[in-house]
Amino acid sequence: SVLPQIKADFLADGVRDTPLGIVGSAFALAFGIAIPFAGLAADFFRRKWMIVAGMAIFSLGILLSGFASGLGMLVFAYGILNAAGQSLMPPANSSLIGQFHVETRGTAFSIYQMCIYVGTVVCSCAAGWLASLGEGGWRKAFVLFGVIGFAWVVLLVWELHDTPSVKTEGDEKASVKEAVMAMVGKPTALLLMLGLGFYFYALYGFKTWLPMFLVKTYPGVTIQSAAFHGVFWFYLGAMAGVMFGGRFSDRIYSRRREIRIEMNILGLVLAIPLLLGMAYAPTFPVCVAASGVFGFATGIYDSNLYASLLEVVKPRYRAAAVGLFGCGGCVLGALGPGMLGWMSVHFSMRTGFASLAVSAAIGAVVILVARCVTFERDRI
Repeated sequence: SVLPQIKADFLADGVRDTPLGIVGSAFALAFGIAIPFAGLAADFFRRKWMIVAGMAIFSLGILLSGFASGLGMLVFAYGILNAAGQSLMPPANSSLIGQFHVETRGTAFSIYQMCIYVGTVVCSCAAGWLASLGEGGWRKAFVLFGVIGFAWVVLLVWELHDTPSVKTEGDEKASVKEAVMAMVGKPTALLLMLGLGFYFYALYGFKTWLPMFLVKTYPGVTIQSAAFHGVFWFYLGAMAGVMFGGRFSDRIYSRRREIRIEMNILGLVLAIPLLLGMAYAPTFPVCVAASGVFGFATGIYDSNLYASLLEVVKPRYRAAAVGLFGCGGCVLGALGPGMLGWMSVHFSMRTGFASLAVSAAIGAVVILVARCVTFERDRI
């Protein structure tokens, strides 16, 4: 949300759109490389301490980002440290949720995802307001949230409860090889991972560049306005979509076990025309309205993002599977921000945003193949 001001501060160093996009790509790539190791660790070690360690590393990366003197430091602090810390949390979080919820898993994951949305909106709007106060305002945002993160680490140490990882009969000799095969041995899981990659390509590109897109495309849009409208309407729609998708899939799951993977397909199909609508919206209100409905579509996908994967993975190795799943998705998705930065220089930002619809369409086709060809054979 503060990317326009970061660009303005670093402009003297010759920083243009393409290198700025690489910061977002570095984050996605580092996250993707680290998360499979985090997933394996969460299946063999205490999940509470994985979450605590992740929060501490993440907070350090955010804090140091506020002191970045150039693009290289921003890539290290925001792109690598931030990503490494964040990667430790989803496998442990999703494994705990999956352990306690079966019939209500869609709703549980929807609430989890909605909290991420709320946090993103609050932090982005606060950061945009701080950035609007003058030179260096974006640095205050990073420092503020880094300090808050460390305070949260203390709270997690005292208050976060844990349970042993799920063990089933015959799992006493569990190994890393078995954990990996629980994921890669299921064609459905691999196809879901590939679909996630195309989804992340579109999502990372969209989230990284939307505030800049609004500022550059529509005259009179300020950094503060772009920071608010670039996240609020999208995440408002996403909150509605994720709760609808979670509750709807839970209601009919007992009668139709395919519903979780079908919600993935529906979300991506709905996203295609909305990405095109944002790219070529004639006015600012039309663009942000389209982003809100696009958020609803991504919420439908996110509501069963992990729940659909857990349908085909042994309970014992769910954290490892989530790690490998995120790895494949993020490595492919990492291309999105950098590619949009490149396209904005050589073509236009409208063309770049329109290209994201192609990625969503490919993702929908890939997951459709999983639903029609491999899911019945692979599900647990």
